[in-house]
Amino acid sequence: MTTKLNPWWIVMAAAVVLAYSMGVRLALGLLVPDISQGLGVTVSELSLGFAIQNLLWGAVSPVAGALAERYGTAKVLLFGAFLYFAGLVAAAVSQSGTLFFIGNALLIGVGVGATTFPIVLAAVGKRFPANKRTLALGVASAGGSLGQFLYAIVLGYYAPSQGWANTFMLFASTTVLILAMIWLLRDQEKPAPEKDAPPLRIFDWQAIGQAMRLREYQLLNIGFFVCGFHIAFISVHMAGLVAYCGLLPGVAADSLALIGLMNIVGVIVVGWAGDRWHKPWLLVWIYGLRGCLILMLLMVPITDQVLYLFAGIMGMLWLSTVPLTSGAIAQLFGTRNLASLFGIVMFSHQIGAFFGSWWAGLTFEWYGSYDVALIASALLALLAAVVHLPMTPRRMAKLAYQEQAV
Repeated sequence: MTTKLNPWWIVMAAAVVLAYSMGVRLALGLLVPDISQGLGVTVSELSLGFAIQNLLWGAVSPVAGALAERYGTAKVLLFGAFLYFAGLVAAAVSQSGTLFFIGNALLIGVGVGATTFPIVLAAVGKRFPANKRTLALGVASAGGSLGQFLYAIVLGYYAPSQGWANTFMLFASTTVLILAMIWLLRDQEKPAPEKDAPPLRIFDWQAIGQAMRLREYQLLNIGFFVCGFHIAFISVHMAGLVAYCGLLPGVAADSLALIGLMNIVGVIVVGWAGDRWHKPWLLVWIYGLRGCLILMLLMVPITDQVLYLFAGIMGMLWLSTVPLTSGAIAQLFGTRNLASLFGIVMFSHQIGAFFGSWWAGLTFEWYGSYDVALIASALLALLAAVVHLPMTPRRMAKLAYQEQAV
């Protein structure tokens, strides 16, 4: 028997977990130039390591989500936090590119995959009715934005004097945040077995198969692929873009922090809007505005002020896709398998992140600028906006009704 908690305590716990999981991960990209110089590893090789980290993160997400549905959120978070901590420490003490790759790409990749959105947002989604769910998901998602802001600020002040390795160790010490929140998330342990339930399996293949055959679910995967490309490209290569433009290194940390700060507002506002207006069409606006912002970087000289303007507006859109996408999945399929179904969409997100991290680094080495990557990002934003147009309110309402009627 589980203890009943006010569901907003679950939202708070989820927000803190995401503040750590996303904040650390998104801030680490700012250290790429320093790591490259310290270990004698090229930027393209480091970009590949971050790309593999993103890919592992995505591959682990549906598995971790399914395990959380079967065995409990707290157990999965505990395992993920341990690997995250081990990866940060291994990267910090590394004296070679190989050990850094093991810590940063492999251990952190699995660790973040077991502590991120699908696991904690599923715990939140199950505690709220449909008419309040997207707002709750938005507030929880704001934790990731707050973490990005705080960790980027700390990194900007700490890393220049203490070095990238000590920054990794400092971030590792904050793993205690997840350990503290597991206590609040404990009542999300595995549900009591249903009458005539099938034999216990990690994945509900029938639910997954039903989702994969649905056009709307396929389109959500495509859109989230683009989101992953944007997030990884900007977070991993912001420092490189700043250096390429001849700006001070602190501009990169300040810009990433500003993105996180503004997105705290963005995800909450979008979460509120998602409970009132059609979620896919809100996603059309978000991706369309992203494309316009990225085109701005191609059309005007990049200065401190331009980057801060970009960061401020992009921040409103940054993780705002998360409550809308997860809310749309819950609308289509309910919350019983939300962790695993959103985990699969998260895998698509991280495949996009793989290319956003690695391919952008390659094109910079090939052409000596980020123009090709920016053009690709803008075109992908247009694609993501277009693919959500067929998901009409009538179609979504019809599918949601059929799901609820089962």
